[in-house]
Amino acid sequence: MVYLTEMHKITILQMIGYGDRTRTQAEVVRLFQEKYPELLPISQVSGTWTYRALKKNPPNKLGDDQKLDAMLVLEENPHTSSRQTAAALNISHSSILRVLTENQMQPYKLVPTNELAEDDIDRRILFCEQMMQMIDDNTLQIETVSFSDESTFTLHGH
Repeated sequence: MVYLTEMHKITILQMIGYGDRTRTQAEVVRLFQEKYPELLPISQVSGTWTYRALKKNPPNKLGDDQKLDAMLVLEENPHTSSRQTAAALNISHSSILRVLTENQMQPYKLVPTNELAEDDIDRRILFCEQMMQMIDDNTLQIETVSFSDESTFTLHGH
């Protein structure tokens, strides 16, 4: 088995290409052998493994200054989204997320869940009217009323 250095793996990635300009595994194996004749031939399997390994863990392309800039922007205004930060610094969104992860931070999105809707007041009035009608019709029975540590009551309507 051939053990490839990081530079060899990057070369394989460059040979594979991207977008519409990708090469087959067989072409990459041939090109790699031509470039490094002193190495044992790599197999298509090792080329695929290298591609997948680098795709999962791409080399971090951000410099320390860019990472610091990203952290400063997020420190100054923590409500700025990661996408806005990426656009402002001309850095990819995934790089911003990687910087956050490296600094034990994570993005979050505030989602209000208990907001009033337009028809909430109407539904509350309807509930009260139904309860008043049940009291008037004597179909509402309060069986258990307890106001100790936990306020508990049970209503039954017939």
